[in-house]
Amino acid sequence: MPSIPSSRVLPIFHDRPALLILALSFVARAIAAASVGPGFDEAYYHVFAQHLAPGYFDHPPLVAVTAGIGGWLTGAWHPLALRFGAVVVFSLAQIGFYSLAYDLYGRRAAIIALLLPLATPFFAVGAGAFVIPDNGLVAAWIWALWVLGRLRNRQLAPAGGYIALGALFGLAMLAKYHAVLLPASFALAAIFDRELRRWWRDPRLYLGLAVAILVFLPNLIWNADNGWIAFAEQFGKGTSGGFRFRFDLFGQALGGQLGYLTPWVCVVLWIGALKPRRSDRGDAWLIPFFLLPVVGMTLIGLTRGILPHWTMPGYIAALVLASGWLATRRWERDFLRLSLIANGLLVLFVILQAHTGLLRLKPEADPTLDPVGWRSTILTLEREGVLRPDDVLFAHKWFTAAELAWADRGEHPVVLVGDQPHAFAWWAPETEWTGANGVLITQARYSLDPQKKLESRFERVIPISVPPVRRGITTLEMRAWRVEKLIRPQAQPYGPWRAQP
Repeated sequence: MPSIPSSRVLPIFHDRPALLILALSFVARAIAAASVGPGFDEAYYHVFAQHLAPGYFDHPPLVAVTAGIGGWLTGAWHPLALRFGAVVVFSLAQIGFYSLAYDLYGRRAAIIALLLPLATPFFAVGAGAFVIPDNGLVAAWIWALWVLGRLRNRQLAPAGGYIALGALFGLAMLAKYHAVLLPASFALAAIFDRELRRWWRDPRLYLGLAVAILVFLPNLIWNADNGWIAFAEQFGKGTSGGFRFRFDLFGQALGGQLGYLTPWVCVVLWIGALKPRRSDRGDAWLIPFFLLPVVGMTLIGLTRGILPHWTMPGYIAALVLASGWLATRRWERDFLRLSLIANGLLVLFVILQAHTGLLRLKPEADPTLDPVGWRSTILTLEREGVLRPDDVLFAHKWFTAAELAWADRGEHPVVLVGDQPHAFAWWAPETEWTGANGVLITQARYSLDPQKKLESRFERVIPISVPPVRRGITTLEMRAWRVEKLIRPQAQPYGPWRAQP
């Protein structure tokens, strides 16, 4: 099937069934977003939105905008407001999937490309309904591929197209540092693809690269001012530890991809992306954008642990390639229907688990417990007069501090007195709160020895009895201490108030 150029820039706006799918997807993902409280990472990104900056300890800045836009527009303190930006941004990504598939294969494949991401847990819910750095990354990545494809087929003016491509490269880097694989994949594609090889001699390409650097420059400056801390934190995850082959970790890397995509969709993506194709098909240039991120990250998983979502950017191109292949299969409707139903049931089960604890997991292994107990404990301590209006809420881990900040709704300062403050070293370093009084709250599943962690730091530490919290058939124990007069704050390992050598 040869490439089918579109006479319309964005044909989805002339396709009523596609717009209906887009609208129904938006509603379904918004319902999922509203159905459960934020995980600790989402609560952490919500604090980002309260402290806008060009960079953060462990992330570039775009996720802060994604987490904040719903609250800024509505003033609401609700999971849907927190995740509204994620839902909207993924709708923009869906339009990109449709548009690229339409340009390459035609309308039937474009409809499949609109639906296929919704059949995977990662794209439909992870990137499509919850706040993660991949929200902006997926959208910038797919639109960069669309611009690249249009430039390659001479459907965009070169000067404007290269500038747009560079801006999207820079925007992707502002979303997630793993976006460095996007220009790397382009460089690989430009070696093997005849049309793209010609770009190396075009000075406008380097104008686009300059635009990419200019867009990303604020984060570069922030990192330079902060000892390149974000780069060290993020890229250090993939390089830490000695070099040794670990087939157990490799199996985890593969298993994570199967879990994030579902096994049946993952197999179809690989077959659809790599099946032999005719030379006039016009889509082979996408293959490096699939293989480099997926194979590269998976091979890293042969030597050290990786997180499954590190490979997911590669599957953006695979979703489009597989859509073109599925459009030629007679069974594609049955496959899509069953895959969408299976993924929908999986999402419903997670929501049910979050509300009922139906699956009796150990508390430390149940991520749906992340948002449970914080708000009710704060309200209980306020009613009893233990937590006072001028008090500080203390936490001993960065992720419990994030959950406390979300649950408290801005009523008290949240200060971390742990060893790894993360971005809290910029927002509320404990060295700036010497003499402060307040309450430390945590879930019992996070071990905390008050003799080791608190009594040496505060003048007085008083245990507080707080009632357990019921989550369906699960009981979650909470812990709290009244802590008075912070007398030995820990020097910060990084940030503006870091300890001087």
